[in-house]
Amino acid sequence: MILLRYLLISFLFISCNSPIIYNYSIETSNPEENIDTRLSINIYEDNSNNLEIVIQAFPKKGDLIDSYQIVFDMKFRESYEGEFNGVCIGPSWNQYGPGEFIMLLDHQSNFKNSIKGKPSQESDDRCNNYFYYARFLDISMKNGEEYLVGVATDYAGLYPDAPNIQKLDVNNEIELIFTSNIERYSINFELSK
Repeated sequence: MILLRYLLISFLFISCNSPIIYNYSIETSNPEENIDTRLSINIYEDNSNNLEIVIQAFPKKGDLIDSYQIVFDMKFRESYEGEFNGVCIGPSWNQYGPGEFIMLLDHQSNFKNSIKGKPSQESDDRCNNYFYYARFLDISMKNGEEYLVGVATDYAGLYPDAPNIQKLDVNNEIELIFTSNIERYSINFELSK
C-alpha cells in the first residue's frame, strides 16, 4: 500500500512537470554541406508560472559545427483580426526582458542552452497566448565558415528569406546559396497564460 501511494505521488509529480516539446528537422538540398540538424525545444512551467525554455540541436555532423545562434521574436499581437489593438508583452526573460531573446548552442555545451522567464506582473496585456518564432538562425562551422539559414522573412535584407541558405566564407562573402525544408516562421512555439 505504501509503495502504491509512493508511485501515485511520483506519477502526479512527473505528469505535472512534463515539458511541452517541439521538434524540428532542418534538411538541406545540398547534403554535402553537413548542416542537417534536428532541433528540440522543451518548455517547462512550474506552479508559479515560471518558465524555462531548453533548446538543443542534434547535428548529423556535430564534429564539424562550432555553434548555432537562434534569435526568437514574439508576434506583436495575439490576433490581427480582433478588436484588440494593444500589444502583447509576454514573459520577461532573464537578461533580455520581454519579447526577443537569443540562444547560443555551442559544441562545448553539447549544443544545448536554456533561458528562464517570468510572466509580467505589472500589467495585463490582455493576451492569452504568446507566439514565438525563429527570426534568425546562424550556424558557425569549426573551419570558420558560416551559414545564414532563412527561417523567416528578413525585411532588412541581411538574412535570406526561408527556405534559402547562404554560405559565407571566412571573409564573410557569399560563397554558395541553396535551400532547406524550412518554411517561413515554421520553427516556433507558443506559450499560454
